Amino acid sequence: MEFEEGQILRLADGVHLRNAVDNCLWADLGNGAVVVDTLEDPGLAPRIEQYVHEITGQQVRWVINTHWDEDHIAGNPYFASRGATIIAHESCGPATDARDGQPDVTFGGSYVLEGDGREARIEWLGGTHTPADSVVYLPWAKVLHVADLFGWGLAMQRGDTPERAARTDEVLGRILSYEAEIVVCGHGPVLTQEHVRRYLNYFRELTATVPRLAAEGRSLEQIQAAFPPPEDMADWWRFVDWKHQRNVERMALPVG
Repeated sequence: MEFEEGQILRLADGVHLRNAVDNCLWADLGNGAVVVDTLEDPGLAPRIEQYVHEITGQQVRWVINTHWDEDHIAGNPYFASRGATIIAHESCGPATDARDGQPDVTFGGSYVLEGDGREARIEWLGGTHTPADSVVYLPWAKVLHVADLFGWGLAMQRGDTPERAARTDEVLGRILSYEAEIVVCGHGPVLTQEHVRRYLNYFRELTATVPRLAAEGRSLEQIQAAFPPPEDMADWWRFVDWKHQRNVERMALPVG
């Protein structure tokens, strides 16, 4: 599955995406724009601001960080210096001076960012990839941003214990409950809920099979031969060439 690096996509009315290895989404809430995640390169922040203003006519009033990995927050200081309010889960740290890009507004379970006739609904679904992971739903557009809770087949979550696997099941099930026609992940192509559903089934197969084979004393090569990449996922972005192999290697390791 290919895509054009850096392409600007119109996903729905008032919703656009800079589609790349690191994705940045913005939405026009009527009285300002919200940016979801600010990328790995801080030098891109002024360019994102320019795109937002040229396309929507709005200023960036808010930034939502889906979690606190460095490749999602590097542009925070720039947007904070321009007066934007930074919003993130409370595990990202207490509200501090916005000039350093830390959150101004934190939340626990959920938060609704109210615009002028439009809103962005944020829900915490942490406990698999990072403690902070949150999804952002734009109800008028039926667009859902799931960040790194979906990685085009890359198991961003550990599933080598029943508790870890169960939490992933819970999180992905909650994602599937959203009425979303378009789903955006943190990295790579745009997807649909059908991709999330297929990944959930793959993850269940991965976590049921690989640790069991490892416990039986199979070598990594034997495990890889017994659990090849599914044919119907062969066109997933970067899946066959390294993601599936990495998943098997990681799930075959001792629990730690």
